[in-house]
Amino acid sequence: MNGFFTSFKPILKRLKKYRIEVFLLSAATIIAIVTLGIYLASRSAPTENDLEIYHDTEIPLAHQNIMIDIAGAVEKPGVYEVSASARLQDALNLANGLTEEADKIFFSRNFNRARLLSDQEKIYIPYSWEINTGVFIENARMFDYSSPVVSTNNSNMADSNQSPTIINLNTASAEELDTLPGVGAVTVNKIINGRPYSTIEDLLNKKIVNKGVFENIKGLITTN
Repeated sequence: MNGFFTSFKPILKRLKKYRIEVFLLSAATIIAIVTLGIYLASRSAPTENDLEIYHDTEIPLAHQNIMIDIAGAVEKPGVYEVSASARLQDALNLANGLTEEADKIFFSRNFNRARLLSDQEKIYIPYSWEINTGVFIENARMFDYSSPVVSTNNSNMADSNQSPTIINLNTASAEELDTLPGVGAVTVNKIINGRPYSTIEDLLNKKIVNKGVFENIKGLITTN
């Protein structure tokens, strides 16, 4: 055993002679290892910019929602939140579809149900009486599939200054009743089936039309 330690004495003496160099080398090695560990840790951990980019792209734009406003001849007009990929048909579904006062032929010619909606968009579905009185018109050569066209035709304005034709609720034909603003085929049948009428207010009393339609047609009808 003593011989074993004796053989290492020259080595130990030499290490003592170079103990400063050994210490510095050991310290440099430790510092290098620690520095390498910190570097590798910093590369693997996400930075603030990385987190910000991830946050910005976490929800694709296609999955974000937008707000639209639908009004006019629909059952439930209002403001609705829909997806950014929603179509006009989606908005109609939320509004429970068109009312019986809507001009469905005009709608089918001038509105594209497959059209993509945009944020803050206003959608207005015109009533039949608005079509009949020229408030909304359509281009005879090219339909506008985005929105109806507001009439600026002077001839329509001149016609509106003429005295309206008064329609007798008790004797008018279905074709005559159909010319009343806001009155469609369903309402025409209700009016005919509800005869006779003593006063025009019987339309409300018998729940033939709602108050809004009545206000629009009361100056155009009579029972005498």
